[in-house]
Formats: sequence, C-alpha cells, structure tokens
Amino acid sequence: MTKQPEVERTPQQRCVRCGSPILAAVTVPVHDSRPTASRRVTDTVCPTCDRHHPAPEVQGVIAYFTLNERVTDYEVEGAGQVLAEWARYVVAHPPTYTSDDLDDEIEAWGRGEM
Repeated sequence: MTKQPEVERTPQQRCVRCGSPILAAVTVPVHDSRPTASRRVTDTVCPTCDRHHPAPEVQGVIAYFTLNERVTDYEVEGAGQVLAEWARYVVAHPPTYTSDDLDDEIEAWGRGEM
C-alpha cells in the first residue's frame, strides 16, 4: 500500500530556517535504497524563505495564502487544488536532510526556538 502525502495547514508552526510562521506543511513517504526501508519527511512553505523558490507549485501556495488568509467554505476547492499540486511536487522532489540541517535544528533548539 502506497502512503499518501499528508498536507497540513498550520500557520502556528514556525519555519526552522527563519522562525517565521509557515503557510503549510506536507509529510511525504521517502524510500531509501533498501527495498524495505522507507521513512517520512516533512516539507514546509515559508513566505519569507521560499519567496524566490523556482517551483510554480511553491509559488502557488504563497500566492494563494497571500490572497486568502484562511480557507473558507467558498475557497476549499481552490485551496485543495493548490495544496494538491504542491504535495505532488514534494513527492516528486522530496526534501533532503543534511548534517548541516541537523546542526541548525540543534542550535535552534538550544536557543529555545523549537
């Protein structure tokens, strides 16, 4: 069974890169080189850090939530389309996590930001 992406609209969550509120988060399955190994990674859209991201799917999330502070009953379809396109992009281009990223998170935790 293939696990699906889990999209989360969580503006109270903070960007691990700059500390700004994020617009959305998506958790996707990522497979290792071993056939039975898999894990899940989370990617986020930050209006500050990702404002120049080259992917139109990321820019779509930023544009949508710039125009729509929250998802209303009238905007569910539009939000769903934008978030689904972004989730498909993240599945095709999963985030990588390096030792530098771990060091940054440890420092942020030490500063009380996590």
